[in-house]
Amino acid sequence: APLFETRDDLKAAPAVMATVLASKAYLGGAASHEVMLGYSDSSKDAGKLASLWELHCAQEAVLAAGAAANVRIDFFHGRGGSIGRGGGPQHLALLSQPAGSVGTGEAGRYRATVQGEQITSFFGAHGVAVHTLQSYAVAILEHTVAPPPLPTADQRALIQGLADESATAFQSTIYHSAESCLPGYYWQATPAAALGAMNLGSRPAKRKAQGGIESLRAIPWNFAWTQCRLQLPVWLGGGAALAKLAATPDGLASLRAMYGSWPFFRAFVDLVELELAKADPAVSALYDDKTAKAKELAPLRALGAELRAALAEATTTFLAIADKPALLADQPKTKAAFAARARPLDALHAIQAEAMGRLKTDGAPADGTDAHRQLSDALIITVQGIAAGMNNTG
Repeated sequence: APLFETRDDLKAAPAVMATVLASKAYLGGAASHEVMLGYSDSSKDAGKLASLWELHCAQEAVLAAGAAANVRIDFFHGRGGSIGRGGGPQHLALLSQPAGSVGTGEAGRYRATVQGEQITSFFGAHGVAVHTLQSYAVAILEHTVAPPPLPTADQRALIQGLADESATAFQSTIYHSAESCLPGYYWQATPAAALGAMNLGSRPAKRKAQGGIESLRAIPWNFAWTQCRLQLPVWLGGGAALAKLAATPDGLASLRAMYGSWPFFRAFVDLVELELAKADPAVSALYDDKTAKAKELAPLRALGAELRAALAEATTTFLAIADKPALLADQPKTKAAFAARARPLDALHAIQAEAMGRLKTDGAPADGTDAHRQLSDALIITVQGIAAGMNNTG
């Protein structure tokens, strides 16, 4: 199946598919065609909001290209485990897809990847596997029998503007700003360097060994931000774009109306809320204190403070849109589950930040010494523990 994943690829998908579906030699008389949509690189490329909207638009337009060629389009969703890579509660994901995208004709069809720790979470025991398949089946039936409404013209214009603005903000912060020291902050204030040394995943952490942030695969990108509890890939860009609109006359009312009437936008807000509930600015600040003590690292500490301020703004904005007094206010079981893991996670973060700090200072033990091995082992063990406590890797 062809794979469309980056934001530019998703924009080009309708034209590409219209071209190939017009070729009798390519189709060979086939009545259906599978198209794979990637969630990881599109999110790392442009941020969560822009990624989801481009995926939505691509599905609508590719379906139209299939209809014009009298070919049924079946989508294969390349979802990762974390929300930053398209994961999260499956019913939210399914019921926010555009009408007609979950199968056509008499039978609903939905194909998706289940990766990493999600395999155990969804299928690790017989009862859990049955429940997972029931959840998929119910959501697919609901989507097929009563498809969600497509956005109105006003909603399309509003979300397109938000997506463009959020993508610009996201890419400027991470890739394009000459003043941005975010790549340096990523390597300094997260345990990203340790991830490459761990026996995790099926592929190298980078596509190019000498590349920068742009060459990182989406798994270590999301994994590292989860470890320091900033959860940056999910809210960066989108939080700023939404906050700007919410501050205008009638802006918040428009966002609340869209949240109440359009499943796509409601699912986006609810998924980001789950990730914001896992964020912890105090933990992030601890990592900065331990790993960026040197005077020359002051710009990195300043950036950390800016990111935590942006996180606070995003949290306030998303709560205002959903009209909630606090994160997970309507999800007491999930909130209690997070609270139950808080104290052991705090201990693991404290150990990890201390190990990172000692390994990064001028007086760090030399490679190969017992002290260096002990610190490296402590770092790797805490990475594993925090991933288990957070219930996701990347």
